[in-house]
Amino acid sequence: MDMAALITRVRDHYVEQFAAFADVQRRNRTQGASEVKLKLNQGSETFQGLYCADFIINDGEVKIIEFQPANILTFDEVSGAFGHAVVTLESLHWDAALIEHDAPSVPPETLAAWFRLWFDPDDERGDQSAALGEVIHSLVVKPMALSIDFGTATPGALWDLVELLETAEAKTIRIRSASERGGL
Repeated sequence: MDMAALITRVRDHYVEQFAAFADVQRRNRTQGASEVKLKLNQGSETFQGLYCADFIINDGEVKIIEFQPANILTFDEVSGAFGHAVVTLESLHWDAALIEHDAPSVPPETLAAWFRLWFDPDDERGDQSAALGEVIHSLVVKPMALSIDFGTATPGALWDLVELLETAEAKTIRIRSASERGGL
């Protein structure tokens, strides 16, 4: 299987489980919503202090419920060229991805534009009638690494990020689960 098809399969497998989780939560609550965007307190590691909760209930008390997928797809490591970079897909948990890279620097304005598009803080591209928002749920930036919960975003979010890193002169990009080897 090629890398693009594998990434799509991992994403679709995760989002199917997420949609079922959100549906069960909605049916079992008098008040609640999936993919609720929050501004966190200063000092949060999340990019721009923004975070998208998987589900928030308000049945007398407000509570965040985080989705934990029951099944994670496993596969053998695969590598391929993307422009001048070699991209290695070691493992991929759609809600806990770690992207390590060797880009000398990632332009902050370019990363902010990617985040604006895929987190969509102002719901500019959101379809209010859609069951899911197709947005990332969080981004944490560290030197030479990005930790992302891709949430319900399409595979385009990952590919746009790979392109951003390759444009920033990354020669190696390694994608793996953030939960492996301690994450970030």
